[in-house]
Amino acid sequence: MEQDLFLESEKKVKMKSINYHLQTKHYPNRFAKSLGYLDWETQPSPYKTYYNAKKIPLISSNPNILSYEKLYSKNSPNPINIKTISQFFEYSLAINTIKEYFTSRWAVRVNPSSGNLHPEESYIIFENSVFHFNVKEFCLEEIAKSENKLVDNGMIFISTSIPLRESWKYGERALRYCLLDAGHVIAATRFSANLLGWNMEYISEYEDSKLQKLIGLEKANFYKNEDEIFEAAFYIYIDKKPKINFEEFENLEFNLEYKKLTKDSIRWDIIFDTAKVLKREEKFNPSFINEKIFFNPSPFNAFEIIDKRRSALGFKEKFIKKDEFLDILDKTLPRNIPPFDTKVTLNKVNLVVFVNRVDGIESGIYFFDREKNKLSLIEKGDFSEAAKFINCVQDLGKDSAFSISMVIDKKHIDKEYKYKLAMFEAGMIGHILYLEAEAKGYRGCGIGCFFDDLVSIDILENENILTLYGFSIGEPVIDERLIPIRPNEAKLIDF
Repeated sequence: MEQDLFLESEKKVKMKSINYHLQTKHYPNRFAKSLGYLDWETQPSPYKTYYNAKKIPLISSNPNILSYEKLYSKNSPNPINIKTISQFFEYSLAINTIKEYFTSRWAVRVNPSSGNLHPEESYIIFENSVFHFNVKEFCLEEIAKSENKLVDNGMIFISTSIPLRESWKYGERALRYCLLDAGHVIAATRFSANLLGWNMEYISEYEDSKLQKLIGLEKANFYKNEDEIFEAAFYIYIDKKPKINFEEFENLEFNLEYKKLTKDSIRWDIIFDTAKVLKREEKFNPSFINEKIFFNPSPFNAFEIIDKRRSALGFKEKFIKKDEFLDILDKTLPRNIPPFDTKVTLNKVNLVVFVNRVDGIESGIYFFDREKNKLSLIEKGDFSEAAKFINCVQDLGKDSAFSISMVIDKKHIDKEYKYKLAMFEAGMIGHILYLEAEAKGYRGCGIGCFFDDLVSIDILENENILTLYGFSIGEPVIDERLIPIRPNEAKLIDF
């Protein structure tokens, strides 16, 4: 028995994904490897454009008002066509705001991203064509077309990442952020699809290596260090699950020549070596909890909540109500409803919660077991300074009403690809927290910089715990630099 335990332990140590996470930890006296400075001359473009692709403009929409709880509940189905596909992207991945500060200007999207660097790219396969979503021009770029249907019933959505966009700033830790951002993409697109009455489900019956061929990823010639990695593929449909006609892809010609993203770059081999082992090669099915859901009313409708989601710059030291706090935690439970009904999560991520300012709940550190829907006190007291220090000495941890560290026990990551799904899950929880904060008139902020071991070792006293993501919620300091725009206006603006 002891030998079996030893072998199991050795197996986990040898897993590249776990080793990657351990190697890219931040410590108070040493951060994960990066360049240590920002070379603004070589920052990769966050916009990918395919030169020879036919462009199909998307249409800025004006959807009927749906109440807040419709984010999670079933909605009347809309047909899948160019108009509704436009709405799907507008309320998930589009540019909807610009920030201006003196002579500087930059774009902000519906979905959040680490450092606003946006490693993600998105593709759909609809009817006879494969399309890339060009976020800057708010259009679809047709990178392949068949004489016959590529997909019957609905469409396929595929998410990819370009790690260079993150590694330019964050070095070897960049893969973490790519995976977390992919989780945000999954949640954002699931909520948008649900408001259109569409189902969205992880395609797990085919291997990732087979699915990436649907967008020609194995045929692409990337410029130096601009490799694009496959994250996940999803069915999107109304009633009947789509059928992928794989034989039609065998001789499909792709137009994959694209505009170079940067003039020079550094490669972090650990990122691509780890990404290679994260490909799923077996069918995956998660389990859910059966907890009835209740809703506190929101003064904002579903589209307003999505559209005004922003990352807080900082927080005012104000209290929030107990029922609001508990309601926010409740929406993170792994129920078989959006966004977890995509069936792409392990549903094993739990929350360490630093309660700073919640009326009716004693300040302290708590553990929220999402599977058991149980909030347990770890230690009473004012730990707001600890929350600041843990999150790389950022006031976001201290000044918020509460701060969260998302964690998972390594025992749940018994296959390499499950590390990717765990990080997706953390990103998806983060996206729920963003929308729930907005629904209640507050604001959230994802935190990717934290000292991992201060949560797992010092608080939970368990070296088998991985810290995945941080998050804070509270009353925000108002950002006066925000200027709302419609997605189809972005192409007219220089940034």
